[in-house]
Amino acid sequence: MTVGIVKPKPIDTRVGADGPARGGAGRRDGRQRLLEGALSLLAERGYAAMELRDVAERGHAPRGSIYHHFPGGKSQLAAAAAALEGERVRETIERSLAERGLRETLLMFGELFRRRAQNHPDRIGCPVAAAALARPEDPALAAAATAAFRSWEDAIVEALRAEGVAARRARPFAALVVSTIEGALVRTRAAGDHAPLDDAIAGLAQALDALLA
Repeated sequence: MTVGIVKPKPIDTRVGADGPARGGAGRRDGRQRLLEGALSLLAERGYAAMELRDVAERGHAPRGSIYHHFPGGKSQLAAAAAALEGERVRETIERSLAERGLRETLLMFGELFRRRAQNHPDRIGCPVAAAALARPEDPALAAAATAAFRSWEDAIVEALRAEGVAARRARPFAALVVSTIEGALVRTRAAGDHAPLDDAIAGLAQALDALLA
């Protein structure tokens, strides 16, 4: 039975909703603030245009603390940020799958990025995708992004297998979901509105109906 797209139930789709740690000036707090700054700038500007001074300013952290926490500089910071984003998104996907099922999780997946740039569609983006584009100049950074994408796919594959979908069909569909959302984010940024992302999610829902039929 085909079920149309409905508005997902409320879920906190803000990646890293708690934000950087507040209070105290410990090592972990400073490192976290830098990671939050890097995540924001990766999504908005991409890796090449991410300047360390701007990371420190965006994360409300001393610029001199960057090499204290990340001796490898910009590359190490970006890789850590991509890994953090990957983990957060994976956890959100897994939670949504468990609580709401596959179809509403597709909607939620788009909302993760839409809400972050709700008032500025031209700034929408994915920090992990920005890290992925660093290859071949920075294979380690690209590898961190690849691992993050794969973890999102794995969560979807597991949910599909629980629905009785064969592994040979579940894996390609999970890859389709991640690739479609990431491509739609690029088109959304280019268009300056969220229509491409909405259309992509609608298409994925139709593909899911066909897969489960």
